[in-house]
Amino acid sequence: MTNQEIANVFDKVAFFLSLKDENEFKVSAYVKAAKSIRELPLAIEDMLLAGEDLTKIEGIGKILAQKVEDLVIIGSLKILDELLFEFPDSLFEMSQIKGIGPKTIFKIFDTHKIKSLVELKQFLQSGEKLAIATPYECRIKEFFKI
Repeated sequence: MTNQEIANVFDKVAFFLSLKDENEFKVSAYVKAAKSIRELPLAIEDMLLAGEDLTKIEGIGKILAQKVEDLVIIGSLKILDELLFEFPDSLFEMSQIKGIGPKTIFKIFDTHKIKSLVELKQFLQSGEKLAIATPYECRIKEFFKI
């Protein structure tokens, strides 16, 4: 797995933990680790296979080092699998909309059962109104150029 792929998995975990309103420190640990992994000049997989101590990387503690190892060796993360049992994976793509955070995305999902960007665009094009604050709806419409 590349650094980018591992960082993307950590970003997804952070996003879905935010949807659950999980402990902010836990969410921020995944975000920080993803950023550090993305910025590494070396492949973290090579470092792991060479027996290097991943906890020396900024933002990677013992638990997250184990998660990197799980990703490299097993190819998946138990925590992400559990989160994807609760939420559709397609919700993550909504995080592309600038200025719309996990709480707003969850409200859209919970209230309207909208699970993807495609469904969100169709909903707005039908003329229906989202049950969120107007500035957020404006940002979403701007994203879709509606």
